[in-house]
Amino acid sequence: MKKKSKKWKLCVFGGAVCVLAAVMVFFLTRGGNSAMAEDQVQKQSSISLGKMDLTKSVSATGTIGSSQSRTVSAEVNGVKVKKVNVKAGDTVQKGDTLVQFDESDLKRTLSEAEQSLSDTRDEAERNLSSARKQLSDAKESYSDGKEEAATKVTETKKELRSAKKQVTKLNDKISEEKDAETKKRLQEQLAKAEEAVKQAESAYEAAKESQKNEEKQNKNSVENAENAVKTAQSNNKKSIREAEKQVEDASSTLEKCAVTAPISGIVTAVGIEEGEVYNSGDLIQIDDNSSYVISTTVDEYDISKVEEGQRVAVLTEATGEDEIQGEISFVAPATGSSSLSGTTSQSAGGTGMSSNASSTSNGYEVKIDVKTEDERLRMGLTAKCSIVLEEVQDVYAVPYDAIHENSNGSSVVYVTEKTEEGKSFTEIPVEKGMESDYYVEISGDRLREGMQILISTDMVSDSEDKKTEENGFDMFGGGAPGTSPEGGGRAQMRERGGNVR
Repeated sequence: MKKKSKKWKLCVFGGAVCVLAAVMVFFLTRGGNSAMAEDQVQKQSSISLGKMDLTKSVSATGTIGSSQSRTVSAEVNGVKVKKVNVKAGDTVQKGDTLVQFDESDLKRTLSEAEQSLSDTRDEAERNLSSARKQLSDAKESYSDGKEEAATKVTETKKELRSAKKQVTKLNDKISEEKDAETKKRLQEQLAKAEEAVKQAESAYEAAKESQKNEEKQNKNSVENAENAVKTAQSNNKKSIREAEKQVEDASSTLEKCAVTAPISGIVTAVGIEEGEVYNSGDLIQIDDNSSYVISTTVDEYDISKVEEGQRVAVLTEATGEDEIQGEISFVAPATGSSSLSGTTSQSAGGTGMSSNASSTSNGYEVKIDVKTEDERLRMGLTAKCSIVLEEVQDVYAVPYDAIHENSNGSSVVYVTEKTEEGKSFTEIPVEKGMESDYYVEISGDRLREGMQILISTDMVSDSEDKKTEENGFDMFGGGAPGTSPEGGGRAQMRERGGNVR
């Protein structure tokens, strides 16, 4: 009996399957080219075919900051703050005076340096005049000594020549004299004349030696005097230059008592008060609020798709549904590298260095220049960014679930139409194009605006189908996607990744 009962149940089940199959064939034949069974239809919703803009993007969340940020300090120490001209929130222009210091001590220092410079110049002039006078005296002495020595040499030479002539003359007389007594007397005179020649020769040689020594000595005196002039000139330049440097330093320090804004923007921090003695450190921070940069990170999975110049769609709480346009200006080459742009430290007289260069090991740093001007934007706002990788405009697009594959392996969509007998379903071949997170671009000669395209969803009930048909909307935004007069489609797509523009 048990076996018979089991066989009977199998027969009943098989009959039911055959009946169900017959019903499906009936509706398929009734529905047109490729209709669907009624129980399957009850699990379908439809979307009105329309054109939209599709975007394929990478999502990131960042913080809005200024394109430039300068922290201003001063190059003075131990100076009392006389006046602070700004407070946090003030708008300043480049060159505006921010802080003034007490100048009394610095003015006194400048005055003393200027007086010291004047005294140094006077002393330098005196030293140079003295050295030049010594040189002039040395040259004059050299000239006079040279002339005297030459005269002495000439005189001794003349005397030597005269003595030699006397010896020659006496020798001639002696050789001619016959008288012995006279000859003897001439020989005595000759001996004296010869002695005179020796003395004249010694005097002549001494005069020449004296001339040589005098020449050398006087020449050395002139050279020493010339070196003294050069030394005085060099020392004067050095001492004057040092005194001028003291004046320049004092003057520069005095000028730095008025700290000015290196850029235009808004004051975001003030680190000093009137009456305080400033020694070092930050005084004022200024952020350029005329343009903004978003700092964010992109994870390893998506970073290879991101590059400079890509468009970015940005949403913030402050700007609501209004989309802000941005453009990628920097992509870190590694997780440990970062952009040097941004906050810098700016002294009153120098160029600042980056102080906010940072990165994270959880992703790659990316900088986004904000291109849209909007007075509602503020530094510190959280920015939801969609980095556009690919986009198409004004194309037919449907949700993923609306595209099927027929028995030939071709992509198709099913169009539903109301008839007197109910609904008919027509299969239309399509070509798939760009794919976003939720929509797929389709094209085909038979596609027309407003066609009701079936989408598969187990979440839609019969009552919801009726409501959808009555209102013209479905779970993906209804009607022509993204074209609802109430903006429903657009709002929902923003929640799903910002793929509708």
